[in-house]
Amino acid sequence: MPLRKWIVGAFFGLGLLPGTLWAEDYSIAPGDVLSLRVIEWDPIENGAVEWEALRSDLLVDAQGMISVPFLGQIAANGFSAADLSAVISDGLKERLAVASSLDAQVQVATYRPIFITGSVRSPGEYPFRPGATAAQLVAQAGGGSLLQGGIIDPRDILTREGDMQVLRLEAERLAIRRAMLQAAIEGLDEIVVPERQDGTAWPTDLIQSENEVLRLRKERRGRELAALDNQIVLLGNEIEALIGRSQALERLVESSRREKENTQTLADRGLAVDARVTESEQALALAEAQLLDVSTAMLRARQAVTQAEAEKLALRDRELIEDTRELQQVEQELKRVLTTLDTQQNIAGVETGLVLGDATDDAETTMPEPIVTILRGQGENAVRLSGLETPLAPGDVVTVTLPRSATRWFSTQSGTASQ
Repeated sequence: MPLRKWIVGAFFGLGLLPGTLWAEDYSIAPGDVLSLRVIEWDPIENGAVEWEALRSDLLVDAQGMISVPFLGQIAANGFSAADLSAVISDGLKERLAVASSLDAQVQVATYRPIFITGSVRSPGEYPFRPGATAAQLVAQAGGGSLLQGGIIDPRDILTREGDMQVLRLEAERLAIRRAMLQAAIEGLDEIVVPERQDGTAWPTDLIQSENEVLRLRKERRGRELAALDNQIVLLGNEIEALIGRSQALERLVESSRREKENTQTLADRGLAVDARVTESEQALALAEAQLLDVSTAMLRARQAVTQAEAEKLALRDRELIEDTRELQQVEQELKRVLTTLDTQQNIAGVETGLVLGDATDDAETTMPEPIVTILRGQGENAVRLSGLETPLAPGDVVTVTLPRSATRWFSTQSGTASQ
């Protein structure tokens, strides 16, 4: 095992890294990536030696588990880094039977992300930084100019229009993909084309592309089912041949049995030698063994038929499950795209009002301060916080909304933009 030596001061100074004080009380949760180092004190070298083979990054899965070399799956959810370090240290000492000078060091390499949604330019997922506040995340998500009444660059409106066009195209692509999956689940040969939002005809290439995907999916399933059907037919032919052979062997066994009995009777009367009796017994045993082999082969063939029939049913069920799961994912993504598009359209209207408005009263061109809500935790342990200056924690979901007092402001800006 390759080893790496560390100086004594570095070994005892691991706890003084930046951000450690904040992380001391942090509870590990699914989505975190942990850094594991295992160090052993070498009294001969008078220094700490790292076990390079155990150095790794560990992802905390959805069940709050991590996979540690030599220990397998262990629970990490809810532990602090120090407590988890102690658990891993004790486990490795017991598993590897090493001295008590071994020490495992666990640190959070990457915190689970934070999320922002609502009235911001770029809602979505962002990496967490210790010490970050809700105001900093809002600024990072592009909420600055709209939320603070700053000056809007007209070029931003053109950029946003381009972004909205991309979202519209993505929404249309997802809508047709949803129609294709629905047709696949219902066993249709072609897509039932939904009505387009603006009432115009769908692009021909988009419909043709998804219909081609539907056709190829059906052909693939047809080939797989045909292969299984052919296998069942071949097995059926094999079973018929084995039945015929079995019947012939049964007749041979019966004949050999009568031959043995007759030979034994003659031997008992002194009319046949013992060698003749032995030959008849061997012939009977051989015929019975062959009959047993044929019966075994017939049983295996019938089992293979049953397995092929089950595989046909499993193939249909598997495709239905996969199509249903993909349909759910497409619907979720479509909902997200439409929500983002709606938000961007609302913001675009506000930006247009700010650019084209000629009001001189600052109160008319300054947007009211937004309402910031922070959801922390899940289920019964979830709590709601508020305020732009609230420090964030990993996994927080920040929602930015406008107060009711913004209604008149929107009306003013929209009226200015329409003039």
